[in-house]
Amino acid sequence: MFQNNFLWGSSTNAQQFEGGWNKGNKGVSIADVRVIPGANPEAGFEEFKQAVNHYDHYKEDIAFLGEMGFGIYRFTIAWTRIFPNGDDQEPNQEGLDFYSRVLDELEKYHIQPVVTLYAYDLPYHLVEKYKGFLSRQCVEDYLRYVKTVVSAFKGRVKYWVPFNEQNLLMFDTMYMIGYPCKDRQESFTAEHHMNLAYARATKLIHEIDPEAKTGGNVGNICPYPATCRVEDVEACETYKYMVGYNYGDIYARGQYSGTYMKSLENLDLDNVILPGDLDIIAQAEPDFLSLTYYHSSIIKDEGKDKLLVKSNLKAVNPYLKQTEWKWNIDPYGFKHFVKDYHHRYQLPILILENGLGYRDVLEEDGTVQDDYRINYLRDHILRMKEMVEEGVEIIGYLTWSAIDLYSTREGFGKRYGFVYVDKDHDFKRIPKKSFYWYKKVIESNGEEL
Repeated sequence: MFQNNFLWGSSTNAQQFEGGWNKGNKGVSIADVRVIPGANPEAGFEEFKQAVNHYDHYKEDIAFLGEMGFGIYRFTIAWTRIFPNGDDQEPNQEGLDFYSRVLDELEKYHIQPVVTLYAYDLPYHLVEKYKGFLSRQCVEDYLRYVKTVVSAFKGRVKYWVPFNEQNLLMFDTMYMIGYPCKDRQESFTAEHHMNLAYARATKLIHEIDPEAKTGGNVGNICPYPATCRVEDVEACETYKYMVGYNYGDIYARGQYSGTYMKSLENLDLDNVILPGDLDIIAQAEPDFLSLTYYHSSIIKDEGKDKLLVKSNLKAVNPYLKQTEWKWNIDPYGFKHFVKDYHHRYQLPILILENGLGYRDVLEEDGTVQDDYRINYLRDHILRMKEMVEEGVEIIGYLTWSAIDLYSTREGFGKRYGFVYVDKDHDFKRIPKKSFYWYKKVIESNGEEL
């Protein structure tokens, strides 16, 4: 049984959803110039610039969320809509006004906003100027942006998340920060600077708005050992510490884990971790931990140099069904993942993203029969109900995504939303079967599935 104040909703982010790249005096972000090696050539990634044009459809989109009965909605603020170059002397008032109007609409439908402050859309000017988060100056520019938006929306936003899936930076620095780190020395430098920015942002948010809540975000798989061989079990445990627990330790305990520091012993850390840095990280002030989960994976021992590779994020488990993109469908993995983090860190959990990507088809009668999405979400919600009954404190559950958006590597070929977006007909919005199903889930507080 979910508590009466349990929050149901969904998430989006600006780089995949907002569009309006050349409107409202917005600056150029790394998403606006993004090229994705190995991506589906039919995806047409120029369309990151227009995404699904939420910029011009925000009232209609939020009305759909209101119709479903959302109690919570996560969106991200585009840094370049507030500071077009990232380091401008004054904020762009048109950008602040846009997000104020978004909040107006959410308030109209009594929807609690969750705002993520950075999700893979660094101002491109800062990459050209000093390689973005490879420079400590990026921390200062980021915090100035944070101070501006938190001050502007004080009292209107309760939940703030400084960075999206910050722990996955080592896997794709080009996508996440717009700079292809040439080695582990560079990627850890960027990680460390973002960790400093996270810790300082949590304190800054509380100083500006003592009523606000803030917390880090871990986006991860649920990893299983590929076999019961001790070597595979050890590789799986090492992966947990390197990719997930290390960031849980940074967010909740204010420290790098010993396992993580040992993995960096061959790097030159003296010029990265400067005197006082660890004290700054230790002073982080989290109120909750947000988690993103889509699937599980299996880890096998192939040597330490092959542990932190993208293939380990999506290794096929022969005992589970997979999506077209070889993501294991694993509701139990969701339960194991969330319970693990709650038990370890003893912080309230906010499920920030959970969903199923599929090639949805708009039928001739104008419907989208996405029973596969309903089945996926139902099975995960049932597991979440078990977690709650077993003592896991969960603030709310946000699916990915509220409305179709532009998928990271598959463009419009892979959809996640409750509302279909027909990009060939002026981005027309069409509720799917899952739209009406999720509405009943929310009305019944998770009882009618």
